[in-house]
Amino acid sequence: MWPSWLRWLVAVVVGCALLASLSIALSCRAVGMATLWYANAFGACCLLVAGRPRWRSTLAALAAGLLVANGVAGADLQSAVLYAVPNLGEMALGGWLLARHPDWRQIHRSPRAGGQVWWRAVLLPALLGATLAVPLLGATGVAPQSTTNLWLTWFEGSLIGTAAVLPLGLALAARSTSADALVRTLLGVPSLGLMALSVGTAVFALPYLPFPFVYLGLPILLAAVRQPYVHVALQVWLVSLAVGATISRGGLDLPQVSGDWQTLLLHLPLLAALLPPLLLAAAMESARGRQRALERERERLRQLYERTPAMLHSIDGDGRIVAVSQRWLDHLGYLADEVVGRRVTDFLDEPSCRRIVGEVWPNFIRTGECRDIELRMVCRDGQLVDVLLSATGEHDAQGRMARALAIVEDVTRKRLAEQLAVQFQRMSVMLASIGDAVIGTDERGCIVSFNPAAVEMTGWTAEQAIDQFYGTVVQRRDLDSGEPLADPVLACLRDGDGVRAQAARLLHRDASSRVIRETITPMRDPDTGTLLGAVATFQDTTTAHELARTLVRQTQHDALTGLPNRLLLQDRLQQALQLARRMGGCLAVMFLDLDHFKLINDRQGHDVGDELLRQVACSVLGAVRASDTVCRLGGDEFVVLLPQINLAEDAAEVARHILAAVSQPYRIGAVSLQVSFSIGIAVFPDDGEDEATLMRRADTAMYRAKREGRNGLRFHHAHDTDLGAP
Repeated sequence: MWPSWLRWLVAVVVGCALLASLSIALSCRAVGMATLWYANAFGACCLLVAGRPRWRSTLAALAAGLLVANGVAGADLQSAVLYAVPNLGEMALGGWLLARHPDWRQIHRSPRAGGQVWWRAVLLPALLGATLAVPLLGATGVAPQSTTNLWLTWFEGSLIGTAAVLPLGLALAARSTSADALVRTLLGVPSLGLMALSVGTAVFALPYLPFPFVYLGLPILLAAVRQPYVHVALQVWLVSLAVGATISRGGLDLPQVSGDWQTLLLHLPLLAALLPPLLLAAAMESARGRQRALERERERLRQLYERTPAMLHSIDGDGRIVAVSQRWLDHLGYLADEVVGRRVTDFLDEPSCRRIVGEVWPNFIRTGECRDIELRMVCRDGQLVDVLLSATGEHDAQGRMARALAIVEDVTRKRLAEQLAVQFQRMSVMLASIGDAVIGTDERGCIVSFNPAAVEMTGWTAEQAIDQFYGTVVQRRDLDSGEPLADPVLACLRDGDGVRAQAARLLHRDASSRVIRETITPMRDPDTGTLLGAVATFQDTTTAHELARTLVRQTQHDALTGLPNRLLLQDRLQQALQLARRMGGCLAVMFLDLDHFKLINDRQGHDVGDELLRQVACSVLGAVRASDTVCRLGGDEFVVLLPQINLAEDAAEVARHILAAVSQPYRIGAVSLQVSFSIGIAVFPDDGEDEATLMRRADTAMYRAKREGRNGLRFHHAHDTDLGAP
């Protein structure tokens, strides 16, 4: 049997060699170097787990793994060593930074910790490795690329590969569950199904869909909402593998690179697609953890009452017992069904009954408490027990006794009562320390308890909030419309049903707001089922909400101009057609194509062309109504949707406004440019009654306008046929 240190070193060598070989196998030949380099993240994790005493041996094992992988790939010894040095530098820096900052242990439940890990253990090591690679590989001629291209290629490959693997490695290192439990969940049907969906989407989207990287993150975002962080991290790595494999076998046509810095743009969209799901998964894991803690605390408090080693009973305003501890039952020999619902005086001897009715109860109704009342209770077998009774009560809004909690103890066990009081106080402090807002109400919907988290989120103090209606203190707005929402506690008390995890915008007293996820749970009498009140809990989900909104916008808008893209245009056109059919109205679709834009791009460069497109987009937006939609299809092609027009001439008038707006000179740096549009117009219902027909005929009319001299507009006519570009 090999010693543990030797097994560790062999595992490090094999793991590093396999990941390095995998990265080399997935190299994109158009770039000339491995663009998804996984080994450095593995090395940083190995150094972190190994600890400082075993760093030298672990680094040696990692170096051996790198040499083996490069040797298998056909590199000579000198080249293999030169390639290994920058990689080892990245591994050492990443492992050292992770060891110095232990917040990596929170990566699976804190987006902030994930961001800190990203720049410390992903970005900084990648910068170091790329900087070391330039003199070692470029100056020696091992890598026959320009200095800038070499630096960028190394930086990109290390950055993306480490970002794909490091979250998985750290999540595994920080996990609290056993390896067997983790494997069982990973092999479950939901997890395997989402993995297959993520990988399948990557394999299909890259060769067949436009803007494929937009679709890569969608299945992983779904997993981030439903699955633990380590599952999401594994899917991120698998998707990166699928992307690398698809690119390496020619499944994605990479754009031609005309400048060194453009190499950085070849794979960074993959990074943009994979990082947001990891941050969302951490935020969701944090929210789920807080919810589980709150549920455990609720159950713990319930069990505390039933199992506490003291004789407890609770009574209602009529003096009838509504709850009793097991210790009370065991000590007196009764069953719960024989006690609950009966008056407490049924279990006292005659002198004690007279004292309770004539002296103790009237004072208790007035003051709400009594302490160390000497009584004698009757056991089920008739035996008498001398006890001390202390009680505290809760009055309703009318000043009537609503509920009371009594502690009954043997005279010889006062110390037990003191310990119970300390434990009760500790439980109250623990409940007050929970990060989620917890608010209790009575049966009217008025607040009776208000923890510190609720104070911080609402701006109301506990004294100000008590006895106010929940909806008065917790002012919520609809996330989409901003309209005030009805009081959910009143609805819960009216219908008897809880409200589970609904999202809303919470207004603070200082006029700020945050997004919350709110749960309302009714409280019932355990015996009669009568509603006693409700418990409302909510947590701050602003970060996760804003991240989700940003991701949705990125999928529906053009990255260059910020205009709606084809996907959003299709949705709005479908809605406009439905409205026009129902109302019997008209709409128009206009295809706009910049005249001679390719010539401008070729002469002035793509940067000038991109800035021109942005300024032209602003000009078009300024020439249409707020209800109209301006879309960029791609390149120099735009589409304008006019959802409500009276006559076809209305569309022509808008087109003339656009032609006039874009005809003004555009100043871009030292260059002054003047452009024009060729515009084709199709009108519903005359030129078509469905989306595809209108788009096709507007496109045909646009090409007619180009053939007739450009810088003009043309309506579609019945005799027009489809045309190609002139």
